[in-house]
Amino acid sequence: MTSTAVELLKSDVRHDDVAAFKKRVFSSMKEMEGLRDWLQSPMAAGLPRGMALWALGRHEEALPILQENKASPAVADCLAQSLVALGRPREAVAVLTNRKSDPIQAATYLHALQSEGDAARLQKGIEEVGGVLAPSDARYYQGRLKELSRDVAGAIADYDAVLQTEPAHKHALFRLAVNVDLRGEDEEARELYERALMNPPVNAAVVVNLGILYEDMGNYRRAMQCFDLALQADPTNRRARMFRRDAAAALNMYYDEDQERREDKRNRLLRTPINDFELSVRSRNCLAKMNIRTLGDLVKKTEAELLSYKNFGETSLQEIKEILRNKGLRLGMSQEELMGRDFSEAEEVTLTTTEEAPDPNSPDPAKRPITELDLSVRCRRIVELLKIRTIGDLANKTEAELLACPNFGQTSLNEIKTKLDELGLALRG
Repeated sequence: MTSTAVELLKSDVRHDDVAAFKKRVFSSMKEMEGLRDWLQSPMAAGLPRGMALWALGRHEEALPILQENKASPAVADCLAQSLVALGRPREAVAVLTNRKSDPIQAATYLHALQSEGDAARLQKGIEEVGGVLAPSDARYYQGRLKELSRDVAGAIADYDAVLQTEPAHKHALFRLAVNVDLRGEDEEARELYERALMNPPVNAAVVVNLGILYEDMGNYRRAMQCFDLALQADPTNRRARMFRRDAAAALNMYYDEDQERREDKRNRLLRTPINDFELSVRSRNCLAKMNIRTLGDLVKKTEAELLSYKNFGETSLQEIKEILRNKGLRLGMSQEELMGRDFSEAEEVTLTTTEEAPDPNSPDPAKRPITELDLSVRCRRIVELLKIRTIGDLANKTEAELLACPNFGQTSLNEIKTKLDELGLALRG
């Protein structure tokens, strides 16, 4: 297996050879394991060995071999990537002598500059080599420049645009994952980190961040696997070693399954959308304008805060208090009170969507389950938030209703509209 992959690395290695090598080796776990086995054999020598080490993220070991072969622009690019991964961007820049004419070296050059976190320096780099960049790389580094200039929303829009045209762009995947991670969108961040992980060479920051996410989710075994992978690539990675130690300690701690179940029930209740309840138009509109989307948002408010809002009166207040009372909640609850409350007896939320069970065999696409649309993680979270069960339920929503949901933007809206259009359906209104 691996000998065939290694044969793709000719004596005069070019960028296309490197791309073909990576695609072959990382096409399956079997291929990756085969490459690791090959590295233990006497045949693993010379440039192929250096490239194999580079692809697996073992940059410190790869450096001396790549240094010997840096006359090749493709090998020089791999060498620069390893230097950046090891925190040596200035050395990486010196290696990239063809950056003004080679679009791949140009992208790696900007990658080295952005790693220093200096927006002005990156701006100068873009002006120097921007003309030779591939379109997706040009858009990505504009996004990175915006991120370094604290325009996070603009950066996310650029990263989304890059992934629309190049879904496997590893840098866009990583930076988008970091930003949605910081916004608390754990599930989407996890998916993005995992997608980035499948684009070699191994990025230690990707696996460490993914490990932290798994640790936050309580999946300590998966977290430790991620930290082990980071340490395999760089045994001196103190951050990975520290988090691995914490995950191992947590794995050995007493686990209260009943407490975990109670917390999950409480969190599901607090995430219930306000739109799931039968409210008057006035109450619904006032809550929307106050940016109150869920029961969790609502219970944080006091009676005085609600009554101080224009057009919100005593009738609306009593309507809301009755809904909360039925759920074992009240206005003005503190975080400590919510944490201590047992919601095991809370009644099930009444759905506002159609009660008809989805039918996967129905000739009417509106009656089929929403899972048939194969939506992205971000769209699936909104579907779950709105308790949408069928494609028809989704089509019954308006653009305004979807855009009012947290973390739902134009990109996600376009995805849903395209999926519905393929079935001859459209959003209401």
